[in-house]
Amino acid sequence: MEEFENPLDDQNHIHLSIQRYEEMLRNQDAYFFDVDAFLNIIDSYIEKNDPVKALAVVEFAQQQHPASVEFLLRKAQLLAMVERYGEALSILEIAETLTPTDPDLHMIRGSIYSQQHKFELAIDSFNRAIPLSDERDILYLNIAYAYESWGDYNKAIENLKLSLLENPNNEVALYELAFCFEFAEKFDESVEFYMQFIDRDPYSYTAWYNLGNIFNRQKQYEKALHAYEYCLLIKDDFASAYFNMGNSLANIGRYNDAIDSYKKTFEFEAPDALSYYNIGECYEQLEDYSHAREYYKKATKMEPGLAEAWLGIGITLQTEDRWFEAIHYIKKALELDQSNAEFWFALGEAETHLKNNLNAEVAYKKVIELEPENYQIWLEYSGLLYEDDRPDEAIQVIESGLAYHVDHPELLYRLACYYYGTHHTHEAAFYLETALQKNPRLFNQAFEYMPQMEKDAVVVDLVHSYQKNV
Repeated sequence: MEEFENPLDDQNHIHLSIQRYEEMLRNQDAYFFDVDAFLNIIDSYIEKNDPVKALAVVEFAQQQHPASVEFLLRKAQLLAMVERYGEALSILEIAETLTPTDPDLHMIRGSIYSQQHKFELAIDSFNRAIPLSDERDILYLNIAYAYESWGDYNKAIENLKLSLLENPNNEVALYELAFCFEFAEKFDESVEFYMQFIDRDPYSYTAWYNLGNIFNRQKQYEKALHAYEYCLLIKDDFASAYFNMGNSLANIGRYNDAIDSYKKTFEFEAPDALSYYNIGECYEQLEDYSHAREYYKKATKMEPGLAEAWLGIGITLQTEDRWFEAIHYIKKALELDQSNAEFWFALGEAETHLKNNLNAEVAYKKVIELEPENYQIWLEYSGLLYEDDRPDEAIQVIESGLAYHVDHPELLYRLACYYYGTHHTHEAAFYLETALQKNPRLFNQAFEYMPQMEKDAVVVDLVHSYQKNV
């Protein structure tokens, strides 16, 4: 009858070895351990990220087994972990005289060179290990990492493909390849690769997932959904796929479905702040501001540094005309991110509604400083000045905006209104006609902002003359 190894027995054996070693230290004694027992104890300390204790084990193990090359290699690896690179490389030179064909020797040396940013030497070391190793997929992966750090994403992609040829189930290589394709902006090549990979292995949920992510980044959301659906048919407990599917659904306006998809992640992973925030955004788009605020608050409770969630609370309060409360939350967002133009814009809007014009003006000026390409700020800020009986300044603001947005029709219509409201009829007619030439369909903006223009026969005739050609 065939015997099978029990992994639990192995774990118990390792645990007993560690206990016995630590008992020896407490008793200040010297017990004998075989090579495998020492290696297990060393690896256990490495897993616990305690290289100092692991080095002490190596020193003791070398006394009992001076001919074992394994301990030389472990010592080099541990010295590298504590950044004693020169000593580590010297030990590897000794090890190489004893066992020049050991692939681990070249792998450890390659890792040390990578840590030292000596990428050409690192790649050479990894390449020397390839014909000697049974883990060629790991070596190609390490070469790819070195090329990434060196900034050569094309070479990284080549080696990641080689890694997957050696081991199609290497999920780390699949994910890393997606990253490199994206960084190199090779989206079409990326899609082609994953489609071919799926043809060979249609049950690779990782490949379907990465394909969905590529389509998501290309804003091909329906194709992304298709890929995520196949991914989840294969692995129905994959939380990240449900999360990214939620993003795709939200981007095509299927907000209720997106909420369901985000919430599905909670069945497989603990809720996180970003999921709560995204759910809040979906509820906000559905104009369910109470639920939106509920989830934004959950996000801030879980991650107080998530500035966008504090803003979200403020925005939902603005929709209910709770401007004073809104300002409190918007300011919380600004405490976390002073350079976000959207936050300053929201603050300016709230201060305007509370008639705190000086505060609003400060906020709007900050938006212009941070984001002059946002044409809406020129309309809002000039509107504040005009309503504050400062029409000349309002006109100057729009003219400044036109320097960033040359011949923007909405700015031209607003400028025409300001000139009309200050009885500069010639200038008003000039800018109104210029705006009509740019976009005659937007003429109602002038009438909505300055209703008296609709009763002016000259203005109406001018508008009608352009409307005939629309």
